Amino acid sequence: MIRRATGHDIDAVQQIYMELFAWERRHEAYSKWVSGVYPDRTTIRRAIAKQEMYALWDEKGEGKKIYAALAISGEQPEDYARVNWKFRAPPRLVFVVRALCVSPLRFREGLGTQMMHFVMETASRMRCRAVRFDVWSGNVPAVKLCEKLGFRCAGRKSVVRFGVGADERAYYEWAPAGGAGNGTGRASPESSQGHA
Repeated sequence: MIRRATGHDIDAVQQIYMELFAWERRHEAYSKWVSGVYPDRTTIRRAIAKQEMYALWDEKGEGKKIYAALAISGEQPEDYARVNWKFRAPPRLVFVVRALCVSPLRFREGLGTQMMHFVMETASRMRCRAVRFDVWSGNVPAVKLCEKLGFRCAGRKSVVRFGVGADERAYYEWAPAGGAGNGTGRASPESSQGHA
């Protein structure tokens, strides 16, 4: 089940990012995230406080284990202003996917796809005009996921993130069919809970 994370869930959400960092230390670092910098506990706490963090919970047992998480934000990083987006929209009608993470314990089980389907379905229901997502261009799993789901690559740019030097980011976008927007207020996944 995918649902919005609450303040009570912060430890469980943080755990999957810690699992990923541990896996990347032993294998290949696809995320280009920096342990203790991004996403850290403060990042997670802020996303939860803004009601932007969503998690996929184990449906077996007591449902206390999280195996995937992401944030759906309305705030676009500064570098997004320099991207040649095809699907233009006012900021209030754009979803930005951040910090998509799948626990290494459940790699290759389609959980990333499930999480992104949740975002896409929510965007369609909320009549968003665009979903945007950027990843390190060498993040093969994330790039393949975007392409599989029909996201369009809007370009690549060298960007400094997390204070550790420049990386080439790939910028992806997707527009819901008929996502003309309702023109009223900011699109928000407030009531979007349930299965992807």
